[in-house]
Amino acid sequence: MQKQIHKIKIYIGVLLLGIIWGSTWLAIKFGLDEAPPFFAAALRFILAFLILFVWQKIKGYKFPRSLKYWRNTGFIALLMFIIPYAAVYWGEQYISSGLSAVLFSFQSLFVVIFAHFISKNEKAGILKITGLFIGLIGLFLIYKSQINWDMIWGFAGMSALLFAAASAALGLVLLSKQKRKIEPVPEVMTHLGITAVAFILITLIFEKPPENIFNGKLWVSIIYLAVPGTAFGFIVFYWIAKHATAFVTSFSIFISPVFAVFLGWLILNENINRLGIIGVFLVLISIFVTQFKKKIHLNSSEKKYTKIKNYKIFNRYKKSV
Repeated sequence: MQKQIHKIKIYIGVLLLGIIWGSTWLAIKFGLDEAPPFFAAALRFILAFLILFVWQKIKGYKFPRSLKYWRNTGFIALLMFIIPYAAVYWGEQYISSGLSAVLFSFQSLFVVIFAHFISKNEKAGILKITGLFIGLIGLFLIYKSQINWDMIWGFAGMSALLFAAASAALGLVLLSKQKRKIEPVPEVMTHLGITAVAFILITLIFEKPPENIFNGKLWVSIIYLAVPGTAFGFIVFYWIAKHATAFVTSFSIFISPVFAVFLGWLILNENINRLGIIGVFLVLISIFVTQFKKKIHLNSSEKKYTKIKNYKIFNRYKKSV
């Protein structure tokens, strides 16, 4: 019963992240209207880090001094935050938020590929791969009307989003391998701190800050992305990574475009066409297929061995009585 409750908590966490991260693509787009991409990302990660830093300091947290810890932490931060978000913020300048969400959802497919070679417990199967492709077709149908890009830089933007998805997937698989060591709040805080420093340096090298940084639209975007989208969102994400497989964890990103469409319909009264409805059903089928577990049937020799083993155990029990 307790195990079942634990599973329910994991799936609730995945759904919660799907809802939160389903709305962040539009928030990123709002921020990009008012500030250069790396500058906007730097503000997001600085604010998210400061919130968790104050929280942890109140609790008396002390930063580890081990070189091994910081080397490992820096590598995960590079794969899961610095590379993906640099690519996302840069790439979304040239493609729509809908196309960005679809391309970043390829992270689940990359997770299956990387986990197959890196993790012993997450081998790729036909059901997983088939289910993912069904889901990706569904996402394409949902966002078909929004899939557009600038003809000159569009291909580069699309490539950046796919590269971001692959990097984040590799980071998630490596993080999942050390799940016993994961402490969600401190881990997220240190990763965000490293990421904030990296984006400050990138901004100083490649960009100029906007003339007016006290822009209301910019700060609504930054606060929303920093608080629920990053600080809270990644604590939940790391908690799921600690208790579930990398593939299940990645589903929070895979389903986020579906929630983006739902929120648009619910809040902004946006219409969903027939293709979009079909796409939603395909994503739901994808979830069922990828999460379906086959029952293991013993072959004849295994059945025979099991019967002999049970017979011996029964005889020992009779003698002891």
